[in-house]
Amino acid sequence: MVAADVGRGGAPKVSVVIPSYNYARFLGLAIASLQAQSWEDWEAIIVDDGSTDDTEKVAAELLGKDSRIVYIRQPNGGTSAAKNAGIRHARGEYVVFLDADDLLTANKLAAHIEHFQNNPYVDISYSRFRYFQDGDESRLFTKFDLSSGQEWAVVINGRYDVALPVFLRGNNMAIHAAMVRKSIVDRVGDFDTQMRALEDWDYWLRCILHGAHLAFLDAPQVLALTRVHKGSATHTLDFSDYKRRVYEKVRQEALRLREEGDERLQLVLDKALQRLVRRERKRLLRAQRKALHERIRCAGLLDFRALSLIAEQSGRMNFLAAYLRVLLKNLSLWR
Repeated sequence: MVAADVGRGGAPKVSVVIPSYNYARFLGLAIASLQAQSWEDWEAIIVDDGSTDDTEKVAAELLGKDSRIVYIRQPNGGTSAAKNAGIRHARGEYVVFLDADDLLTANKLAAHIEHFQNNPYVDISYSRFRYFQDGDESRLFTKFDLSSGQEWAVVINGRYDVALPVFLRGNNMAIHAAMVRKSIVDRVGDFDTQMRALEDWDYWLRCILHGAHLAFLDAPQVLALTRVHKGSATHTLDFSDYKRRVYEKVRQEALRLREEGDERLQLVLDKALQRLVRRERKRLLRAQRKALHERIRCAGLLDFRALSLIAEQSGRMNFLAAYLRVLLKNLSLWR
C-alpha cells in the first residue's frame, strides 16, 4: 500500500465532497471514517445545503479539531447543487463524493490512489459497495432493501464500449464507490441541479460519453458503505420522472457528441440510442397495458356497455387480450 505524503502547505491529493442536508446526527461519523483512513493527505469539503438542524454546530466542532476540514453553507438547492459547490472548492488531484450519512472503509483512499498510480490511463477507479441498516454496521448487504449479499454489479474495465451498455440498464455503482480524477470532472462539468435524485447515475453516464476510462478495484476489504435509514432519499423520493430525464439526457448528449467521436464511438452511440428507443417503447407498452387493465377492472367484467366503449377506444384485439388477463387473475383470486 502506498504511504501518504501529507503536504499541509499545498493542495491535498484527494478532495472529499460531503453534501449534507439535516444530517447533523451522521456527519461526525462520516468525518470519522475519513480520519481513520491510512491515507492522510485529504481535504473534506462539507457543503451544508441549507440545513435546519445542528449541522453548522457539528461542522464547527469538527473544523476546530481538524484543519483538513472545510465548511461551506448555502441556501437549499438540492444534492446536485451541493456537489457542485464542493467541486468548485476542491483542490485535490482526485475527488470522492461522500454523502454525509455514508462511510468509507479505512484503506479506501490509499487503495484507489495506488490503483491510479499503477494505471495512469484510468479516469474513474471504483470499488465494491455495501448497504447496512442504521445502527448495525456489522451486517452488510449488496442491495438497498437489505435482502441479499450476492454480488450483482457488473465489473467494468474500459471506456464507453463496455461501460455504456451496462450503465444504460441502470446505475452500476454507489457514488462513493468511485474516486474520480479531477481532470475528468473538469471536462464533464457540473451535476445537473434539476436532478434531485439519480444525479450520480446521470453523471456517470455523462463521464462515459466523454470518454472516461472506468476500472474496477478488486480489493474485497475496500468498500463504500451506504447507511439505510428512514430519511434516505430512496425511501422518500419518486424516481420515475428522474429515470425518464436520465434517458432523455443520454439521448441528447449522445447526439451532440457523435460528431466529435471516432467511428467506434459513433457505432456504440448508435447502438445505445437504438437500445433506448426499444426500452422506451417497451415502457410505454407496459404503461398502456396497465392502464387498460385498470379501466377494465373499474368498469367491471360484466358491464358490457362500458366494456364495449373501452374496446372501441383501445382496439378490439388489445381489449380482448387485456380482458382475458383481468378475468384470469380474478378467477385465480376467487379460488
